[in-house]
Amino acid sequence: MKLQNVITFRLSILKAVSIALWAVCFYFAIIKEINNETDENLTAYAETIITDYLAGEGMPATDKASDNRYHIRKVTDDYAASHRHIRYKDMEVFFEGRDRYEPARTITYIFKTADGQYRELTVFTATIDKDNLKRAILYWLIVLYVVLLAGIIIVNLYTVRHSMKPLKALLKWLDNYKLGGRNRPLSNDTNITEFKKLNETVKRNIERSERQYEQQKLFIANASHEMQTPLAVCANRLEMLLDDEALTEAQMTEIIKTLRTLKNLSATNRSLLLLCKIDNGQFEGRTRIDIKATTLKTLDDLKAVYEHKHITVSTDMDAAPMAEMDESLAGILLGNLLKNAFIHNTAGGTISVKTDGRTLTIANTGAATKLDDSKIFERFYHSADKKSSTGLGLSLVKAICNLYGFGLKYSFVDGKHTFSITFSKK
Repeated sequence: MKLQNVITFRLSILKAVSIALWAVCFYFAIIKEINNETDENLTAYAETIITDYLAGEGMPATDKASDNRYHIRKVTDDYAASHRHIRYKDMEVFFEGRDRYEPARTITYIFKTADGQYRELTVFTATIDKDNLKRAILYWLIVLYVVLLAGIIIVNLYTVRHSMKPLKALLKWLDNYKLGGRNRPLSNDTNITEFKKLNETVKRNIERSERQYEQQKLFIANASHEMQTPLAVCANRLEMLLDDEALTEAQMTEIIKTLRTLKNLSATNRSLLLLCKIDNGQFEGRTRIDIKATTLKTLDDLKAVYEHKHITVSTDMDAAPMAEMDESLAGILLGNLLKNAFIHNTAGGTISVKTDGRTLTIANTGAATKLDDSKIFERFYHSADKKSSTGLGLSLVKAICNLYGFGLKYSFVDGKHTFSITFSKK
């Protein structure tokens, strides 16, 4: 979930609970205020009646059409002792003048006369229908609650989204950033202190990574370059030793194994040096390459090398694409893919090469299961049955495709390992 949505959700929940608590308090406060106002009038009226009654003066008339009515009755001492002397209550009262029951608020007073007897005065007055009032207040509180909550969510979402723009810009820049590539500078002006510090921290880490990356590339390039001459000298000396007739068969075998290891090391060294040159952008020249002609030439060379495997090669390249790229890299690109198809094939297997005007597809038989397409283009990755290879062939293919923006895809279809290169967009 996005950070802005999480913040908006949490703020909305907090404010929703706060508004709900306010609504409950507001509801009970309104009801209490209505009761207090009515009770004050009832109390004043009841005290006036009691005062007149105890003084023996004339009692107010109880008009049946009036909202204020009362009655006095005699009660026992036990009744007076077991009941509160002042009580308020809501009840339904039949008003004869209106000929219907209506809600009323009543006050009940128990008082003592001069002769020591208890009297109970009940005064009631018509009041608003509190059930209807409660429903109306509840309805409008719910409407207000929903409107406020929706408004809060919209305001929160807009505010948080606007505040998060610097973070979004930074994340987008990081997503598009490629170490060692041509990246646009970070332009992310903001007045928010935390985002300023985050921008500065990211810049420092990127600069440190770039320096380390450049140092690593320089070290690999220098090391690879310096190793080439000693490796060639060692190989030449071992080849000269093979001419010595005094060598035993066992000694010659060991020298041949050592030569093979040196050749593999030399091939790895050359591949690493080539990768460094590609990463450093040292292949800027471009030539229009005929993919069909280069592929067929490479195929002829490899057929002679791997004829002992009796592999059947079929081609369908009537609509062959053209590519704008360095000529030497074109040979390495196609050579590595085709060599890969021969090396990882089975004896008596097949290789098919097809083009459709913009895509070259090379499919070969081989292992019965799909390769790990998340690793096959990584450097020094070896398949389970080919530990002797340098593990850089497909890495070079990937690097060259990235350099020129070619599409590269691996798939396993109908028991064949298929590599496709798209040289141009539609």
